[in-house]
Order: sequence, then structure tokens, then C-alpha cells
Amino acid sequence: MSVRSQSLENLRVSLASNVKHYRSIKSISQERAALEAGIDRTMLSKIERGITNPSLDTLLKLANYLEVSVSDLLKEGSTR
Repeated sequence: MSVRSQSLENLRVSLASNVKHYRSIKSISQERAALEAGIDRTMLSKIERGITNPSLDTLLKLANYLEVSVSDLLKEGSTR
């Protein structure tokens, strides 16, 4: 399924899974990842739980920090 055809809920679920996956590859805590990416830790927690819609700015900060593209963060099944 392409990013275009995903529902908003599916995007949040994919984003949550992918952010957790890429963060775990770096073996970094949520707190440290949020600090180093320049976002609030509670925002990162909400993203990883799939309960918020982060801004494009936040997505870009996370992608840059995790050294992946924004589309990688949104891809369905990319970490499975």
C-alpha cells in the first residue's frame, strides 16, 4: 500500500511503529531521542503510541535525527 492510499489512522500506526523501530536500532531512550531531535519527550511518546498528528516540522526533525526520510517513517510495514 502506498503512503497516498493509507488512512490517517494507518499512518499514525505506521509512524508509531517505524519511529520506535528506528529509535531502537540506535538503542536510545525516548528522552534522549526527543532532546537530541529537538522535540518534547511527551510529543515523542504520543507519536510512538499513535495518538497524535505531528507537524511536518516535527516529522522532519525526527527523520533527520533518525537518519531516514519522512516517507520511511510513514511507510506501512517498513519495519516488519
